[in-house]
Amino acid sequence: MSQFTKEQQQAIDDRGHDILVSASAGSGKTTVLVERVLREILSGTQVDELLVITFTKAAAEEMKTRIKQALSAELAKPGSNRRYLREQLNQVDTANISTIDAFCLEVIHRFYYSVNLDPSFSILTDDTQAALLKERALREIEGEFLEEKDVNFRHFYDNFAGDRDADSPRDLLLDLYDFAMAKPEYRSWLKKLVDVYVVNGSIVESDLWQKQIKPYLLTSIGDLQGKINDYLENPVIETKELAKAKEAFTLFAQNLDHFVFALENDADYDKQRELLRSCVFTVNYRKSSKWDEDVLNFYEDLQKLKDEAKNFVFDTFTSFFAVDEQEQIKVMQRGQKIVAAIAKSELALIDRFNKLKRSENLLDYSDMEQLAYQILSQDTSNSQMAREFYQNKFKEILIDEYQDINALQENIIQQIKNKDKNTLFMVGDVKQSIYGFRQAEPSLFLKKYHDFANDDNKQTKRILLSDNFRSTEPVTKIVNQVFKSVLSSDFGGIDYQKEGQLIFGAKYYPENTPKASEVIVHEKKNSSNEDENEIDFSEIQMVLARIKQLKEERVQIFDSKTGMRELRYSDIAILTRSRSDNLEIMQEFAKQDIPLFVTDAKNYFQTFELTVMMNYLKIIDNPDQDIPLVSVLRSPLFNFGEKDLAKIRIKSKNSTFYSALTSYVGVGDELSTRIKDFLNQLADLRKFATAHRISELIWSIYARTNLLEIMTALPNGEQRRVNLEALYERAASYESAGFKGLYQFINFINRMRQSQKDLAQPLLTKEAGNAVRLMTIHGSKGLEFPIVFYVGMQHKYQMRDLKGNYVISSDSIGITLREEHYRIDSLVKAMGNVTKKRQLLEEEARILYVALTRAKQKLILVGDVPNLDKRVKEWSTELNQIGQLSLADKLSSTSPLSFMGPALALDRHLAVKMSDITNSLDKSQSFLYINYENANDELPDYQKAETSNDKTQSNLLNQTTKRLYQFNYPFKDASETTAYQAVSEIKKAFNDPIETELENAHLLTSTNRYLQPIDTKPNFLYQTKFTGAEIGTATHMILQYYDYQGNGAEDQLEVEIQELIKQKKLNPEIVSSLKKDQIEWFVHSNFAEEFWQKPENLKREIDFSSLISAKTLFKNFSDPNAKILVHGTIDGYFVKNDGIILFDYKTDHVDQSHLSESIELIKEKYTGQLRLYEQAINEFSQKKVIGKYLILLDAKQAVEVK
Repeated sequence: MSQFTKEQQQAIDDRGHDILVSASAGSGKTTVLVERVLREILSGTQVDELLVITFTKAAAEEMKTRIKQALSAELAKPGSNRRYLREQLNQVDTANISTIDAFCLEVIHRFYYSVNLDPSFSILTDDTQAALLKERALREIEGEFLEEKDVNFRHFYDNFAGDRDADSPRDLLLDLYDFAMAKPEYRSWLKKLVDVYVVNGSIVESDLWQKQIKPYLLTSIGDLQGKINDYLENPVIETKELAKAKEAFTLFAQNLDHFVFALENDADYDKQRELLRSCVFTVNYRKSSKWDEDVLNFYEDLQKLKDEAKNFVFDTFTSFFAVDEQEQIKVMQRGQKIVAAIAKSELALIDRFNKLKRSENLLDYSDMEQLAYQILSQDTSNSQMAREFYQNKFKEILIDEYQDINALQENIIQQIKNKDKNTLFMVGDVKQSIYGFRQAEPSLFLKKYHDFANDDNKQTKRILLSDNFRSTEPVTKIVNQVFKSVLSSDFGGIDYQKEGQLIFGAKYYPENTPKASEVIVHEKKNSSNEDENEIDFSEIQMVLARIKQLKEERVQIFDSKTGMRELRYSDIAILTRSRSDNLEIMQEFAKQDIPLFVTDAKNYFQTFELTVMMNYLKIIDNPDQDIPLVSVLRSPLFNFGEKDLAKIRIKSKNSTFYSALTSYVGVGDELSTRIKDFLNQLADLRKFATAHRISELIWSIYARTNLLEIMTALPNGEQRRVNLEALYERAASYESAGFKGLYQFINFINRMRQSQKDLAQPLLTKEAGNAVRLMTIHGSKGLEFPIVFYVGMQHKYQMRDLKGNYVISSDSIGITLREEHYRIDSLVKAMGNVTKKRQLLEEEARILYVALTRAKQKLILVGDVPNLDKRVKEWSTELNQIGQLSLADKLSSTSPLSFMGPALALDRHLAVKMSDITNSLDKSQSFLYINYENANDELPDYQKAETSNDKTQSNLLNQTTKRLYQFNYPFKDASETTAYQAVSEIKKAFNDPIETELENAHLLTSTNRYLQPIDTKPNFLYQTKFTGAEIGTATHMILQYYDYQGNGAEDQLEVEIQELIKQKKLNPEIVSSLKKDQIEWFVHSNFAEEFWQKPENLKREIDFSSLISAKTLFKNFSDPNAKILVHGTIDGYFVKNDGIILFDYKTDHVDQSHLSESIELIKEKYTGQLRLYEQAINEFSQKKVIGKYLILLDAKQAVEVK
C-alpha cells in the first residue's frame, strides 16, 4: 500500500490521547502500526521509549523486522539524520517490542526482590512437566483434606465424583485454575464466588434474580411478545381456519402478559411459577388441504412461532422454576457451602502448585503475569518505584490484537499507564476475538469501542479501518453477506450492517484474477442429524477432487511479486475447526500423492508409532488385554498376519489372547517359534520394568525391537523417530516430578487423551515447501492464502461446557447439585448456562469470520448437507426485513451452516443443482457458485440394494481350514459359521427350534449364516401389490423420521409422508397400503407422550455390533464358548433419568379373537431379539436398560417384555 486511506492516516498521525483502532480483516493494521512507530521515532521519540505489545512471538519478530526495514528506508533518503536513525536501528532488537509475557518477564527480572523471588529462576516450558506438577499438587491437597475429614470438602467431592466420573472434582479445580490465573486479584475473586448464592429473604429479592435472571427473562420475553403481537395486530393472511390460530395465540399472549406483570413487579416466586406454568396453547388449530402455497407458507411460519413460544416456556420453567421456592432456597444454601469448599480447595491447589514450582525455582507463564501484576500493584514503596519507572520510561504504549486481552493483562497495562505522561494506542478487531479458552475478554474491547465513540471531552478517540486490501471482491461480498445477518449490537456487540462491513480495497488485482467463490455441497439424503463433529469422508474427497481440478486447469494466481502465475500447492490452505480429523485427512492426501503440510497438529498420542508404543507398555503392565496385545503383534515390530492370529485364536477360543499365545507354543510349527520369541521378550521386559525407571524401560524397548529404525523407514519416518524420542523424554519428566509406576504413567497419558489435552508433535526444522497447508482456524489467524477451503460447515458446535455439572464464567461458578433422588441445576448454573451459551455462540461466529477472511482470491466452502432442498426453503424465510437473523435464531444456532445458510440462500444459484461446476465458472457473474453433489445419484430407486459376498468368503475360509488341519479340525462348527450375523437375518432363530429349521432352511448358507434374499431391483418394478414386509419397512421409515417437535396436528402424519416421498425415502405407491391409523395411535399414545416433551432424549435407528454366544443362534454348535459378532439396528430407545426404555416396532398380525394368546406368542417370538438389543445398549451406554417393549401396531398396544 503506497497510499494510506483517510482513516489509516488518522491512525498514524493522531496524538495526545488514547486511541482505539477497530481494524477489520485485511485492513492493513500492521502496516499502520509500523508506520505510527516510525513517525514516533522520526519525531524524536526513541524506540526504547515505546512499549509495543504483540500477541505472539512471531508477530513481535515480524514487527521488529518491518520497523528495521522502515528505518533502513529512511536512512537511504537524502538529508536524513543518519546518526540518530542508526542508533534507533541498533536499539530495535533490544527494545520492548514483545509479547505481554515477555514484558512481564522483564518486569520480574528488574524488580524480583519486590516479591522475594530468587533471580536465578527458570521458565517451565514443558507442557508435560507442568501438567505433572499440577497433578501432584492436586493429589497432595486432596489427600490432606480427606485426612482432615473436612466436611464441606467431602460434600464437594461427593457432589461431583459419581460412580463413572471420579475425576470430575479434579477437572473442576483444574478448569477453575485457568480462570483464576487470568484474574488480577484471584484470591478475592475466588472467595467472592459464594456471594451469588446468598439469599437473604426470598429468591426474587436476591441479587442474582434482580441483576441477572429478571433482566434476561424480560429481554427474552420482550422479543417473543414482539413477534406474537406483530402477528396478532397485523396478520398477513386471515382465513376461517386460521381464526383458531389467532385465538390460540391471543390466549397464550394474555397468559404471558400476566407472567410478565408478575415478573416486573417482583411477585412471589411461587406465584410467578404458577403463572408461567399456565402459559400453554389451549386452543388447537389445523392445516387445511385447500390452502394455496402462500397460506401454507404462512401457516409454517406460524408453527415456527408457536414452537419458539413453547420452547421458551419449557426452557424457562425447567431452568428457573423447576422446584418451589422453599426447595430452591435449600438448593442455593447447599450450593453456597459447596462453592465455598471449591474456592478453599482452589486456593490450596494454587498455593501448593506454587510451592512445588518454587522448590525447583521454576516459573510458568501464568506466574509471569501474576508476579508482574503484584510487583506493579502493591501498596509498597517497591511497587511504587516499579510503577513510576515504567510510567516515566514509556511515552506511548501500543497494543496489537487488543481484542484478545484478558482482565489480568489489562490491569498490568493500566498500572504503567499515566494519563499525564503517556498514551495508549490499541489496535484490534473484536470480530476476530477467538481465544475464550485463554480467558480473553472481548468485552474490554467493546467497552472502549462504545465509550470512545461517545467521548465528548475528546480524551479518547475511536478510528474504524474497514477497507479490505487482502481479498478479491467476491470474497468480501460473501463475508459481508453472511455477517450482515449474524453480527449485531445484541449479538457480538457490533452492528455489522452499519459499522463492520468490509469495503473492497484490493483494486490492484488484474481483471483475469478468478472472480468466484464456491460452495461445494455434498447432499446426503439419509444423513443423520446426530453427532456430526467429524469431517465426512466425502468432504475430504471433494476437497481432493477440487484441488486436482484446479491444478489440471492450470488456474492462474496473482502474485504481488511476479504477477499472474500458475497455481502451486502452497497457495492452498484447508481450514478446520479442530485437529481431530488431521490424521484421516493426511492419510487421504498421501493416497492421492498430494503434498500436505500440517502446521499445528496436536495429535501426538494418536500417531501410529505412539499407539504401538503405548499398547506395548500396556501389555508389559498387564498382558491379559486383548486389543493392545493384538495391536502389538500386528505392528511392524512382529508382523503377525490375520491368518496367524486366526490360527492362534482357533487353538484356544475360551481364553484371553495372551493365554492363547502360551497354549500355541506347544504346536511346534514356524508360528509357534515366533510366538515363543515374542513371549520371551515380553517376559524379559516385564521383569526389567519391575527394577527400572519407565524412561529406561522405553529405551530398552527401542533397543530390543529396533523400533526407532523400523519407524524411521516408514513414510514420514523422521517425524516418527522424533515422536518416539519425545516419549522417552516425557516419561523422564514424569518421574522427575516424583511420580512412579508404569500403570500410573499409562493412566496419566489416557487422562490427557480423554480430556482432549493431546500434545503437539515435536517439531522438525523443515520448510513446508510446495504443499497444501492444513491447519485449524485458530492456527490460521493472522495469515492469508490465495485459495482457502473451509471444511465442515455442518459440524455441530461443541457445547460441552453446558452439559457438565458445572459452568464457570467471569464472575461465578454455577453447579449442579446431586440430591437423593435427582439432580438439579442451581439458579446460578441455569443463568451461567444462558450466559456461557451466548458467549460460545458469539465466539463461534467470530471464528467463522476469521476463517472466511483468510482467503485472498478464492474462498471454497465445503459441507455435507442433508435434505438440501428443504434446508434452502427454511433458510429463505429466516432473515427479517433488515436482513438479520432473529436473536432467538442466533442463540439456537447449532453449526456454522446455521449462520451461513440463510445468507447463502439469497444467492440464486443455491437452489440450482449443478452437476459440473467447471462448466459454470465462466458463465455467471454471481460471486457464489454451488457444486451440488448428490450421494444417491447413482441409483434411481428409493433405496440402494446391497449384495453379499459371504459365499465367496465362506469358500476361502473352508479351503484354508482344510489345508491347516487335514479335515480333523475339532472346531468344525466355527469354520462353517461366519463370525458375523445381522439381527435382521437371525431374529427368527429365537422362535421354536423346529420352526426355525423348517422356515429358514433355504436361508441357511454353507457358512451357517442366515441371509435374507436380496433383489437388486426395486420391488415396484416387479409387482403392484406390496408384501407385508415392504409395508412394515415403510411403516418403520415413517416412525423413524416422525417429528416429535412438530405441532401434533391432525394432518402432521400426511405432511411427513409427503416429505419422505419428496426426499425419495418412501415409494408413493405404497402409501395407500399403509395402516395410518396404527401410526397415528402410536405417536399419540401414552407410551410416546415423553417423546413430545423431550424429543432430544429419543434415539432412533441405532446401529450396533455385539458379541453373543454362538449356541444362542445355532442349536448344534459344539463349542459352548464360541462368540458370533452380531450387527443390527435398534428401532429406538428413550433416555430417562434412571435408565433407558428400549422399544421395537412390530407389524405382525394379531388375532383379535384370541388377543392375549396371540400377544404372548409374539412376545415369545421376539424376546430373544430384545434381550440382544438390551445387551448391546448396556455395552455402549453408561445408563442401563430398565424396560423393554414391543410396539404391536396391529394390536395398538405397547407390551413389556421381561
